[in-house]
Amino acid sequence: MSLISELANRATGGRITKKDFHKRLDRYLVSGESSAGDGEVLTDAFLRSAGAWLTEGSHGVAAANGRSDFSGATDFLGLWQAPGSMNRNIVQLNTEGYAILDTKLNPEIVSELATYFQTAPCTLTSDKKTDLAPEDRVVVDMENPLAEKYAVDTNAILSNPLVRKILLDRGLLELAQEYLGSTPIVDIVTAWYSFPSDSPSHEAAQLFHFDLDRVRWIKAFFLLTDQTIETGAHLYVPGTQRDGGISPDLLAKGYTRLEDHEVEAYYPKNQWKSMVAPAGSILLEDTRGLHKGIPLQRDHRLMLQFEYTQTLFGHKPFLATVPLDDYQDAQWNAMQKSYPALFAALSR
Repeated sequence: MSLISELANRATGGRITKKDFHKRLDRYLVSGESSAGDGEVLTDAFLRSAGAWLTEGSHGVAAANGRSDFSGATDFLGLWQAPGSMNRNIVQLNTEGYAILDTKLNPEIVSELATYFQTAPCTLTSDKKTDLAPEDRVVVDMENPLAEKYAVDTNAILSNPLVRKILLDRGLLELAQEYLGSTPIVDIVTAWYSFPSDSPSHEAAQLFHFDLDRVRWIKAFFLLTDQTIETGAHLYVPGTQRDGGISPDLLAKGYTRLEDHEVEAYYPKNQWKSMVAPAGSILLEDTRGLHKGIPLQRDHRLMLQFEYTQTLFGHKPFLATVPLDDYQDAQWNAMQKSYPALFAALSR
């Protein structure tokens, strides 16, 4: 056993074995049915192996699921027009864990989405107690925000035709497939506002952490406001998405939030990448790596985010409560028929 695996094994008390993880994953691939504890097994497998077991499992998923020909999808964003641009981004994703695309959303799309989200129902996310219940919906208050984060209702997000066009963009689907190794599944569609707070928020992901959503996934972030250090730029530690990329001492703390000084002890600040970029920018990221949102000092930040995953093994799908057939959208309906696996996380 490698030193990384040995130390990570101590962190989880050796609760599961490599065989346990692969047995669970294989059973899911055959049956398509989740079992109680799959999410916990996924987490333990990552901590015990520093990611290596998930990478091995990903190869098996790719072999089982295969790829799709997305020539029937619409090239809405116009990605990959520059020769070799997709390959360059794939290489950067594999080595660094992130890529900021050359192509941006045009200002009209940014403005239309920002206007739409201003009147959409949201839930509050905060470390502090609010007067609202978790299921209560409110509209964002730009002047007097009630919390450091307003999460837009997922049904409201998907009800927007522009969001659906971006989500099913041919270039994004092709890149997700290339990075994942098999047909992607739309797993998360979310948007949120961030506001200044007195201290970094655990609930709003303003402390370092790594995600363990699935076996393998890629996230696309669409900046709908200018992202600066003062307005909450995303922060990433390059290379930590790779197997063994996160220090075993940090893994020994478990699946938890980490303070800056804890991360800096193993990754000096001059290695951290601040994703400063103007509105309209598109950021791709493997959030298995260490990352966080910098707490805002002023103004607000608005972000739209999709996750494309290789398999739904693990935790309950984020989109399980979103109806699949509510939209009078010819392209959406045609894509369902042509690429049913892409929509596997949505309810029917």
